[in-house]
Amino acid sequence: MGEHNFRDLREGGFLYVDKTQLVYELIELGKFIFLSRPRRFGKSLLLSTIESYFSGEKELFADTWLGRQDLQWQEFPILPFDMSQSSGRDSEVMALFLNKCLADYEQEYGLEDNSGLKDVGARFSFLIKGIAQKTGKKVVILIDEYDNGILETLDAPKKEQDAMSAVLRAFYKQPKAMTRYVRFCMVTGVARFGSYTLFSGPNNYLDVSMNPDLAAICGITQQELLDNFEEGIQKIATERSESREDAIDDLRQKYDSYRFTRSQAKVYNPYSLLNAFVEGALDNYWIKSGTSKVFVEYLTRSEFDLLELEKIKVTRERMEGKYSKTDTIPLLFQTGYLTIKEVENFDLFRLGIPNGEVRSALVNQLMPTFMGISEERFPEMLSRLQRLLKSGDVDGWIKEIQSLLSNIPNQLFGPRQSHVDDEKKRTEAKEQSIARFERTYHLLVHVIFQMLSVDARSEISVAGGRIDMVVGTHRFLYVMEFKLDGTTQEALKQIDDKGYLLPWQTDHRQLYKIGIVFSSVDRNISAYEYQTNL
Repeated sequence: MGEHNFRDLREGGFLYVDKTQLVYELIELGKFIFLSRPRRFGKSLLLSTIESYFSGEKELFADTWLGRQDLQWQEFPILPFDMSQSSGRDSEVMALFLNKCLADYEQEYGLEDNSGLKDVGARFSFLIKGIAQKTGKKVVILIDEYDNGILETLDAPKKEQDAMSAVLRAFYKQPKAMTRYVRFCMVTGVARFGSYTLFSGPNNYLDVSMNPDLAAICGITQQELLDNFEEGIQKIATERSESREDAIDDLRQKYDSYRFTRSQAKVYNPYSLLNAFVEGALDNYWIKSGTSKVFVEYLTRSEFDLLELEKIKVTRERMEGKYSKTDTIPLLFQTGYLTIKEVENFDLFRLGIPNGEVRSALVNQLMPTFMGISEERFPEMLSRLQRLLKSGDVDGWIKEIQSLLSNIPNQLFGPRQSHVDDEKKRTEAKEQSIARFERTYHLLVHVIFQMLSVDARSEISVAGGRIDMVVGTHRFLYVMEFKLDGTTQEALKQIDDKGYLLPWQTDHRQLYKIGIVFSSVDRNISAYEYQTNL
């Protein structure tokens, strides 16, 4: 959902969130530009906007920032390439696709047919030079989804990976080689191109992916949401029978909080947001539009702790690294399943899951392992749990969690303790068992809350220690402490003694402190106690 052709969008009278000032600032940065963003985040619309600018189509920019500037509008020959139109399944298919694109442009500009050239790169260079000499103007080159072939062959044999790289390298290095004939060249994709040897001298391209001044060039900011989408917000509120404020909070929890730079600027997923306004429902539109097979395969074969995934700290080099089977972090960050949460010491980044939609995607991958419940039964159970959580019905939502936990396969908890004669080993085995049980229970409850599009955080560090879990809705805040085979009084006392409530004393929401006891025998919540109006 959402028009990705700038001309069609403007001539069709569709709503356009004005990004033209950022577009102009990007163009002024240099001749060769690279931008990485997750799929369906507006990269194609951005390139289409740039295409209209370099086509001299001033009339399309009426009532925009760029249209109000005193500029000399010029028309340049433009070569757009949408690499996603190729299946990318092997090097021969990619070469055929590129040659077809080049043949079309040769015909369009009345140039010699160079189909006899075996080297796709040489054919591209002749095209650039030929157009510039024939028109007397430098060429604008726009390459969208440059990494399609690389991603599609990521798990292919090395021989095929090398063959694909050879074809793409021969093609992509030409803009630099023909720089005297190039006015502007922009490349977009998901993977950070600096990690791949596709470009001859990649330092020739300015990577603006983490430029703080361009943080909001793709995506919708909170202010842009409020300024442009009042009708959509009201539609969500009406369909969900809730207030405007609750609808805005639900949208934020579900689709917001992508952060790509050191800047504090966060953006919504534009694809999901626009679909939500059309449908009047908060669904996982981005996920359903096509999860990368590469992501699924890597996630399935990787072993990582979902709790650790929420607070991992990495360097910029690691975030921008090449995808590998041993490190999923570059893949998860670059594809949008992780985002920047905090920046420490300028070059250390704490990553986390952006929002409810992405959490749902991750949880759905883990569901067969963690939950003994079919996907058909999940929507109704989760909808009921979310409704109880947002209404402040603690007894109701804890009972729902008990029902969910009762479906967990016993083998997930590991084997029961066997008899050990040695007292020291018996003590060590017991401690390990307790640690495993506590971790498993905590993870399971965390996973359940991750499905609900609410603000759920685990193991939060405060001055007095670590809070097991805090869950927030628009009107309620739940601070929880878990105990294995303990008492609710112990849990509540720990919340008080360690000052776990202090960070939220001035919060406008109704505050609950909740002590929850898990039983290693029943393998479920055996007791709970809560207090409110604190």
